[in-house]
Amino acid sequence: MVRSFTDRVFGGVCGGLGAALRLDSWLLRGALVLASILSGGLFVVTYLVLWWLAPQESLVSRRRGVPTLLVLLLIIATAAAWWARGAGLLVAPTGADLTLPGAALIVGAVFFLRQLGGRA
Repeated sequence: MVRSFTDRVFGGVCGGLGAALRLDSWLLRGALVLASILSGGLFVVTYLVLWWLAPQESLVSRRRGVPTLLVLLLIIATAAAWWARGAGLLVAPTGADLTLPGAALIVGAVFFLRQLGGRA
Protein backbone atom coordinates (compact mmCIF):
# COMPACT_ATOMS: atom_id res chain seq x y z
CA MET A 1 0.00 0.00 0.00
CA VAL A 2 1.17 3.50 -0.83
CA ARG A 3 -0.49 6.77 0.08
CA SER A 4 -2.47 8.10 -2.85
CA PHE A 5 -1.19 11.18 -4.64
CA THR A 6 -4.45 11.90 -6.46
CA ASP A 7 -7.19 10.55 -4.13
CA ARG A 8 -6.37 12.40 -0.94
CA VAL A 9 -8.07 14.69 1.52
CA PHE A 10 -5.53 14.80 4.32
CA GLY A 11 -2.61 12.39 3.95
CA GLY A 12 -3.70 9.99 1.20
CA VAL A 13 -3.97 6.98 3.54
CA CYS A 14 -7.64 6.21 2.85
CA GLY A 15 -7.15 6.73 -0.88
CA GLY A 16 -4.20 4.34 -0.93
CA LEU A 17 -5.96 1.79 1.26
CA GLY A 18 -9.06 2.02 -0.91
CA ALA A 19 -6.98 1.35 -4.01
CA ALA A 20 -5.21 -1.59 -2.35
CA LEU A 21 -8.46 -3.15 -1.13
CA ARG A 22 -10.53 -2.09 -4.16
CA LEU A 23 -12.98 -0.18 -1.97
CA ASP A 24 -14.40 3.31 -2.24
CA SER A 25 -12.07 5.67 -0.40
CA TRP A 26 -14.99 7.79 0.83
CA LEU A 27 -16.50 4.72 2.47
CA LEU A 28 -13.18 4.15 4.26
CA ARG A 29 -12.98 7.80 5.30
CA GLY A 30 -16.47 7.64 6.79
CA ALA A 31 -15.66 4.41 8.60
CA LEU A 32 -12.43 5.95 9.93
CA VAL A 33 -14.22 9.02 11.27
CA LEU A 34 -16.93 6.91 12.90
CA ALA A 35 -14.42 4.46 14.39
CA SER A 36 -12.26 7.35 15.65
CA ILE A 37 -15.20 8.96 17.41
CA LEU A 38 -16.40 5.70 18.94
CA SER A 39 -12.92 4.56 20.03
CA GLY A 40 -11.92 7.80 21.65
CA GLY A 41 -9.20 8.52 19.11
CA LEU A 42 -7.49 5.13 18.79
CA PHE A 43 -8.08 5.00 15.06
CA VAL A 44 -6.58 8.47 14.66
CA VAL A 45 -3.35 7.03 16.03
CA THR A 46 -3.64 4.16 13.52
CA TYR A 47 -4.14 6.67 10.69
CA LEU A 48 -1.07 8.63 11.78
CA VAL A 49 1.04 5.47 11.96
CA LEU A 50 -0.09 4.45 8.48
CA TRP A 51 0.59 7.96 7.19
CA TRP A 52 4.07 7.70 8.59
CA LEU A 53 4.78 4.15 7.38
CA ALA A 54 3.31 4.20 3.89
CA PRO A 55 5.35 5.98 1.24
CA GLN A 56 3.77 8.60 -0.99
CA GLU A 57 2.67 7.34 -4.39
CA SER A 58 5.04 8.59 -7.06
CA LEU A 59 3.88 9.37 -10.57
CA VAL A 60 7.46 9.02 -11.87
CA SER A 61 8.87 5.90 -10.25
CA ARG A 62 7.34 2.85 -8.68
CA ARG A 63 8.07 2.56 -4.97
CA ARG A 64 7.48 -0.45 -2.82
CA GLY A 65 4.78 0.22 -0.24
CA VAL A 66 3.63 -1.27 3.02
CA PRO A 67 2.17 -4.79 2.67
CA THR A 68 -1.62 -4.67 2.77
CA LEU A 69 -1.64 -7.55 5.25
CA LEU A 70 0.37 -5.43 7.69
CA VAL A 71 -2.14 -2.61 7.31
CA LEU A 72 -5.05 -4.96 7.97
CA LEU A 73 -3.28 -6.41 11.03
CA LEU A 74 -2.73 -2.89 12.38
CA ILE A 75 -6.44 -2.10 11.95
CA ILE A 76 -7.41 -5.39 13.65
CA ALA A 77 -4.99 -4.69 16.51
CA THR A 78 -6.54 -1.24 16.96
CA ALA A 79 -10.02 -2.76 17.06
CA ALA A 80 -8.80 -5.34 19.61
CA ALA A 81 -7.33 -2.57 21.78
CA TRP A 82 -10.63 -0.70 21.53
CA TRP A 83 -12.49 -3.83 22.67
CA ALA A 84 -9.99 -4.45 25.50
CA ARG A 85 -10.39 -0.86 26.64
CA GLY A 86 -14.16 -1.25 26.72
CA ALA A 87 -13.87 -4.53 28.62
CA GLY A 88 -11.64 -2.89 31.21
CA LEU A 89 -8.56 -4.96 30.36
CA LEU A 90 -6.27 -1.98 29.74
CA VAL A 91 -6.30 -0.69 33.31
CA ALA A 92 -3.26 -0.55 35.60
CA PRO A 93 -3.50 -1.85 39.18
CA THR A 94 -3.72 1.80 40.27
CA GLY A 95 -6.80 2.29 38.08
CA ALA A 96 -5.06 4.37 35.39
CA ASP A 97 -6.10 3.86 31.77
CA LEU A 98 -3.23 2.35 29.75
CA THR A 99 -4.67 2.94 26.28
CA LEU A 100 -2.79 6.11 25.34
CA PRO A 101 0.53 5.02 26.89
CA GLY A 102 0.20 1.76 24.95
CA ALA A 103 -0.47 3.67 21.73
CA ALA A 104 2.56 5.89 22.43
CA LEU A 105 4.67 2.78 22.97
CA ILE A 106 3.55 1.35 19.63
CA VAL A 107 4.25 4.61 17.81
CA GLY A 108 7.70 4.71 19.44
CA ALA A 109 8.40 1.12 18.36
CA VAL A 110 7.36 1.95 14.79
CA PHE A 111 9.68 4.98 14.85
CA PHE A 112 12.55 2.86 16.17
CA LEU A 113 12.04 0.10 13.60
CA ARG A 114 11.76 2.65 10.81
CA GLN A 115 15.06 4.18 11.88
CA LEU A 116 16.71 0.76 11.89
CA GLY A 117 15.34 0.05 8.41
CA GLY A 118 16.81 3.29 7.07
CA ARG A 119 20.33 2.28 8.11
CA ALA A 120 20.33 -1.08 6.37
